[in-house]
Order: sequence, then structure tokens, then C-alpha cells
Amino acid sequence: MRNKAPRGFVVDRGISPIDGQPYVAIATLKSTNAKTGDMVQVFILRPDIAPLAAIVSGDDRTICGDCPHRRRWDAALQRFVRSCYVDVGKSVNSVWRAFARGSYPDYDPSLHARYIRGRRIRWGAYGDPAILSESVVRDLTALSDGHTGYTHQWRRPFAQWCRGFFQASCDSFADYLAASETGWRTFAVVPQGAAPYAGKLCPATADNSQAQCITCRLCDGAKQDVHVVAHGNGAAYVGAA
Repeated sequence: MRNKAPRGFVVDRGISPIDGQPYVAIATLKSTNAKTGDMVQVFILRPDIAPLAAIVSGDDRTICGDCPHRRRWDAALQRFVRSCYVDVGKSVNSVWRAFARGSYPDYDPSLHARYIRGRRIRWGAYGDPAILSESVVRDLTALSDGHTGYTHQWRRPFAQWCRGFFQASCDSFADYLAASETGWRTFAVVPQGAAPYAGKLCPATADNSQAQCITCRLCDGAKQDVHVVAHGNGAAYVGAA
């Protein structure tokens, strides 16, 4: 009788080059995300702090760096806002709780490579994949049928191995120009109602589109500049002062 397939596994642990604090990367094997499709989803988390608590305390900087979509004080509104599209209270928190219970074994190529082989990987369902071990990312991606990935750390020296592998996340025309000039393919988040300034609209977000990330091969860091109109619960705060 074959052993039951795992829900996922820990693929990397380390110290973040952003602030010297620990991170853990967990690959989950089943996803109902309508936009991405059933890709292997890699969540990058603080192992020692629950995700919602890390957002409030600012300790999510370990895994997100100085991403402008993190929680911040809005002087005009006189309250904290967060423009990140990820609903941390749902899937991210669920993955962290399962990790805290010991539900995810450490990745063992001899046992687990078959669960990656031929699948597509979403590097960074939460967190910035540029902080991960390059060897881990490349080895798992080599087993896969392709990947997506985005990094806000594209200006940082430690992230330069990601050029040509992940899209540079851009939040302004100036970002787009700077990233392009240094050889990155870009993924730009455009505020609602604003004119796009970079590349092709993400096919998975186009009106009436049936496209999903699992079937689209644009965001692999090597092919195409892509943009998306801000979406999710925090979309109204994208581009806000």
C-alpha cells in the first residue's frame, strides 16, 4: 500500500538577508486558487511568529523586505492600511498553523521529488522568494514544468541571481525604467483607474478570461513585461499617499 501523499513539505530554512531573522519556506501541493490554478504554492514565513502578528509588529519585513504593499500608516486617513492582495488570514495563516503543528516534513528528494516533477511552481504565494537559497529554487524548478515568481528586492545585491528567473515587482514608472535598464523583466501593479505603463496585461486578470497562471508562461523572469491592475482587499490603497 502506497503511503498517503503529503500536504506539502518544508523546502528551505534560513536567515533572511534582509534583517538577519529566520524564515521557513513551505511548498503546498494542492491549491484551489482560481487565478493560479493547481500549482505547487511556496509560502515564505517567519517560523516563530504567526503571519497576522508579524504584519502588526512589522516582523513581516523578514520575508517581504520594504515592499510598499506592507502595512503602513496613512497620514491622510489616520489609520494603518495594507495594499497587499494576499489575504493572510486565510491560506497563509492556515499553512503557518499546520507548520506549527508539525504537519509538513522536511523535503527529501528521494521521497518527494515525484510530487514536484512535471508540476508548475508558484514561488512566493506569500513572501519574497529572493531571500531563499538559490540552489533550492533552481533544483526544485529543474524538476518542474515551469514556474512563476516576483521580487521587490531586485535592487538588492543578494537578489541579483533572480534576474532572468523572477519578475522585478514594480510600483511606478520609475521602478519600471530602473528595472528594465538593469536587465529585468518586470511585473507592475497599476493603481485602479490609472493608465498602464509596462508590458502586457496579466492574462489571468483580463475581463472574461479563462487563463490561469498554470497555463500561462509569461511570468518566469525571462519572457515578457507584465502588468496587473491592483486587486484584492487593499487595492484602493495602491498608489495612495
